[in-house]
Amino acid sequence: MVGVARSKRCQRCKRIKVKCDEKWPTCTPCLRAKVPCSGPPNLTKFIHSNQDASTTNGSKRDEAATPFSILEKSAGHLENIRQKGLPGGASFGHFRMASNEPRKNLTTVADRVAARLVGYLAHEDAPWDILTTIGYTKHLPVRLGENAALRDSVALMCSTWANYRRNVPAAHLVDPNLYGKALRSLQRALDDRQQQLKCETLAAATVLERLEVVFDTRRPYHRTRHILGIQGLMIKRGPPDPYDDLDIHLAFENHAALVSHWLVEGGNNFYLTAPWKESLQQAWRTLGTTLPTERMDCYTIGYYFGYWPGLAHKFRSIWNDPDISSQQAQAIALRDEVASLVEKLKNVGEPIIERARLTGRVVEQPDPETPIGMKFHFKSLDTMSVFVSYAMIRTILNRILYNSTVLLNEPDEYLQAENRQLCRQTWLCMPSIKKLGMVTSILSASPIYMSYEGANEVEKEYLLDLIIEVASYKGRYPKERGAVELLVLNAAKAMTGTSQFATSVSSAMGPQQAAGGTHTM
Repeated sequence: MVGVARSKRCQRCKRIKVKCDEKWPTCTPCLRAKVPCSGPPNLTKFIHSNQDASTTNGSKRDEAATPFSILEKSAGHLENIRQKGLPGGASFGHFRMASNEPRKNLTTVADRVAARLVGYLAHEDAPWDILTTIGYTKHLPVRLGENAALRDSVALMCSTWANYRRNVPAAHLVDPNLYGKALRSLQRALDDRQQQLKCETLAAATVLERLEVVFDTRRPYHRTRHILGIQGLMIKRGPPDPYDDLDIHLAFENHAALVSHWLVEGGNNFYLTAPWKESLQQAWRTLGTTLPTERMDCYTIGYYFGYWPGLAHKFRSIWNDPDISSQQAQAIALRDEVASLVEKLKNVGEPIIERARLTGRVVEQPDPETPIGMKFHFKSLDTMSVFVSYAMIRTILNRILYNSTVLLNEPDEYLQAENRQLCRQTWLCMPSIKKLGMVTSILSASPIYMSYEGANEVEKEYLLDLIIEVASYKGRYPKERGAVELLVLNAAKAMTGTSQFATSVSSAMGPQQAAGGTHTM
């Protein structure tokens, strides 16, 4: 027996109890009333008759009706919600439109924005586009109709994305009208008690924060406002729902942005404390059954970045302690703490790196254009992210550990040699990063900064060229190579606690170098 619709009428026709002629995208009653038509419903009831259907063990279906059951497989664009066996081998089931794409009949603004986003996600270059591979992106299309703030933020993202692909100048990538609309929608959602703490509102703020980091060259401090809002929302909402994939991905993806904020501004990492820690462990198990191994590896390495802000601030406090005896005692404790963390990280990270090598997901190849003469070739963007992240967090911990031994008047030369090897791992990734374009290069600036100290003069010139290229795109750094080098060295020291983060280019350069003018970072 063919499928029969549970109800084919649009929402307005059902509400006012009139016959709907189902002439989509706008039925005749809605057209005459000059009102938007909601289109066909998503939920459909199907009855499938198959007298010869058999169970998995080869026996015929029981003549009696069987209980409802949840099915995971989907057919075409339909997702099977539940199914019930009927006498004679027939079956009865409820289906809904598959959640990974919008409806075919685009009757609302949310549908049209979702379709545009799905188009970007299905693009042939999507596997190597860092925005499409963000964990939460693929979960956004189906949620746009539930929240105007998320809809408008994603519309802005799609517009900016398109401008970037068309090589629009950096200063004009972000449409100010769409940006203002997204901000107003987000503010309305935050003022609405029913929308304020919804996952979609958090997603809207997250999308805006990412756009600020990657594309916006005119509002450098708005990122801080967005991340403060994200932090406040996450604390107020509490841990993510372990059964909501979007909520889980937002928690893991926002972790990196929050780490950067805590590193610069201070603050406690609530991810490492109850109830967040226990909830994330449960969410981890949920994701482990559905996510590719490479994406799970990214989140695994990313978790260890959560210890970074606390260690850097602790070392800065020890570094500035005028009491020598107190400084020595604290340095010993910090050294032992970092050494223990490094061993845990290596026990997790080294098998991941080795597995990628053995399976051919990363191959070292000759490259005469780089000072070290070699480069990594990666099979996927996630594998590249794992290698860059692992080399960076190992370099950070190495520098904190080495500086602790310096405070104890016991500088460890083995750590210096290890730092050189870790920096080399970062440099091997640089050709692949550069090949992927400016967006990926911007997000990889911190690993370059951290590796700069371990370079020789030739390698430093190569790294400076990469940094200046990114800086010219953002338009916030000075043009002099010497001034840029000072900024890089200051940033690397600040990231490991031996210096404070500069609030402007002039403060990082010092009065003599800054005499020619200042630029906002």
